[in-house]
Amino acid sequence: MSQADTLRLATHHLPPYQVVNGDALSGSMIDVMQCSLMEMGQAYQVEVRPIGRAIKELQAGKFDGVFVLNRTAERDSFATASEPLIVTYRSLFSVKKVNAEVHSAGMKELQIGVLHGSAMHRWLVKHDYPNIHTRYDYHILFELMQLERIDAIVAPFDIYEHEKSHGHVIRSIETKHLSQANLSGYFSPSWLEKHPDFLPRFNAAVDICR
Repeated sequence: MSQADTLRLATHHLPPYQVVNGDALSGSMIDVMQCSLMEMGQAYQVEVRPIGRAIKELQAGKFDGVFVLNRTAERDSFATASEPLIVTYRSLFSVKKVNAEVHSAGMKELQIGVLHGSAMHRWLVKHDYPNIHTRYDYHILFELMQLERIDAIVAPFDIYEHEKSHGHVIRSIETKHLSQANLSGYFSPSWLEKHPDFLPRFNAAVDICR
């Protein structure tokens, strides 16, 4: 298989989906991607980037795909999403119970932590939340929340489950589901134009491997 037929992928450290440990990659979505591409017989290579940089380099043509990303209209404008690799919830986590409705004045008073450059970060900015605290690691955000340096975190529900299972959550945490979140792989127009059967074959393989 030629170099032009090798799928160039970028991913980002996001336990439990993608876990970077030195040169080794593991995690539930690494397993799904690897299984799906092997099922297709598709050669690939994966590089690790911060999420914002990965998206910019996908747009610039350095990569043919990025995973996993929350599906948004903005991302749909420059790349094509696969079927969801996982369906989860966008959730609000807090030490104290939050009764305020989404986008209400009470909700916007909260000091909210979020992963820098994520769809949830953009979602908070889009809806004019004034008190956003970004970090590159959810583990740090959960530490800050439990120390009450921030009021809440917006994150996929599975992130909380991962932090809890690894002993990083030592306080009682309130959970408020905000919306469903479909996490997918995104592929560039140029890759899909050169390989028009790729996406239906990939989606079929994901159904087997998910």
